Formats: sequence, C-alpha cells, structure tokens
Amino acid sequence: MNQHLNLQNPLDYVARQKQLVTIDGATPYFIEGSSGTAFLLLHGWSASAESVRFLASGLAGAGHAVLAPTLPGHGSSNLEMLTVGPVEWNEAARDAAKTLRDNFQSVVVMGVSMGGALAIQLAATSPQLIDGLVTINAPIFMGNSSFASEIVASSADPYLEGWNVPSFFGEPVEEISYPKRHKKSGADLYSMCGLARELLPLVTSPMLVVQSILDPVVPKTSADEILARSGASSKDVLWLEQSYHVSQLDLDRDRIIAAALTFLAAHDL
Repeated sequence: MNQHLNLQNPLDYVARQKQLVTIDGATPYFIEGSSGTAFLLLHGWSASAESVRFLASGLAGAGHAVLAPTLPGHGSSNLEMLTVGPVEWNEAARDAAKTLRDNFQSVVVMGVSMGGALAIQLAATSPQLIDGLVTINAPIFMGNSSFASEIVASSADPYLEGWNVPSFFGEPVEEISYPKRHKKSGADLYSMCGLARELLPLVTSPMLVVQSILDPVVPKTSADEILARSGASSKDVLWLEQSYHVSQLDLDRDRIIAAALTFLAAHDL
C-alpha cells in the first residue's frame, strides 16, 4: 500500500477528499470493479467529479473500477480556486493514481478538458503509475487571444466576464460548475496548458486522443499537436461530430466510452 499517505484503498482517498467539498452533488466517488483495471477520471476547470458521471457509469457497467476525484479548490467556492493551482491539482491526481496502483493491475487515466491536460502531466511525470492515457478535448493551448488578454488586462474586477453556458447537440445537461471565475484561476488554466505541452514528449504510455471537431473552447489543432508531440509509441485519435466542448455530457458520450473500452482491449489493459 502507499507508504507516503497511508491510503489503504480508494474509499479512504474519497473519504478524505469529501471533507473539502461543500456543494451538494460535487463529491468525489469510487465505483468497485471486477476486471482488475481501474480508471482515474479527471474533470475540467471549475467543474467537479459530477461532470464525468456518465463516463463513470459506462466504464463501471463494463466491469471496471472508477475513481473520480474532485480537484482541490473545486466543489466548494470560487474563492477556494485562488488558493490552488497546477501544483495542488497534480498532487491530488498523483495521490489518486498511487491509490489505484496499489489496488489494481492496470490504471488508465482519462481527463476531460483541463483534466486532460492534467492527465498528460501525470502520465509524463509518473509513468510508473499509468498504463494508458485518454484525453477528451484537452487543451495544450487555447488559441483565444481575447480570453488571454482579459486575464492580464488592467481592471478593478477580479472576475472574468460571464462564462457562457456550454452548448449541446442534444438536450442540455446540468453540470455543477462555478458561474464566476477569477482571472487568477484563468491564468492557472493557461499554466496547465503550457505544462502539458512541454511534457508531452515524456509521455510513453499508449494514448487515445478524443476531440470534438467543432469544439468552440479547445481548437481541433490542440489535438493535432498532442498527437504530434507525444512520445507515446502507440497513439490514436477519435474525432467527435455530435458534441461541442462538453462531449462527456452530450450525444458523443457513448462513443467515448466505447472507444475507451476498445482502447483497453487493444492494449490488453
């Protein structure tokens, strides 16, 4: 078992994290599995474990264990986001991966949006913990100069302008997310993108890159560059056509689950 944190099993990890979450429905969770493979699901910026619930259900339904943390600063108050950033998010993801490594034969990390950038960082810096990597609309750059300008422009308002409600191909799905986001946290998001881009050559585990072609938040070219820069000897891409940015909540979510299961089988995970 993990000697550093005395984590005996994933339920211990979840119990410890729950103490930091105050928003109903945003708590982390663990689902038992019978296959010997566990998925670590990492949510996006300003969201929570709740946002990956459909992926968790589909993967668990196929017999795999799922651990979905709520990252530090999330699931409570947007003021908490001022106290954390890439270092704390990496520590939380690494602790979760260590816990799964202690208890399962294979560990696959699947990250959504900023969680995808975090998954890249984890796979690059802790390859001994990860057997496979799946990214979903992961940014290694944003391609949005107006957003970047707003973060650093002089203004008395510490918040970013109102964040748009995500667009859906199908019926809109509720997601727990902070409606107001600090500029400082936006800068942390950019840091996550840059760190992931720099670390991509160190990724050696098999990887699947999932990207919505019409994503208005993360450009398609981000996925192209992930594929080009990754050091993985085995890498593939799934282009999605029935979702925008929140693919894990939209019509393409079943395609993502099916592709992840195919990815497992292809690599004997």
